[in-house]
Amino acid sequence: MLSRMAVRVFDLTEPQVTHLTVVEAAPKRRQEVRRIKRRWAIVGFCSMAVPFAVAAITLGVLR
Repeated sequence: MLSRMAVRVFDLTEPQVTHLTVVEAAPKRRQEVRRIKRRWAIVGFCSMAVPFAVAAITLGVLR
């Protein structure tokens, strides 16, 4: 298993940097990744189930 380190990319192009600007965010935590995957799984399921249910109801009404 690979271990990941939180690495951030900073913009150091200014000659006299008084503050560092984060250009790229740190990698997401496992909990956040799981939550995002679960959310997209629900979106995918609904995008398949809702049209199927509407078609079933429509066919049931027409018969």
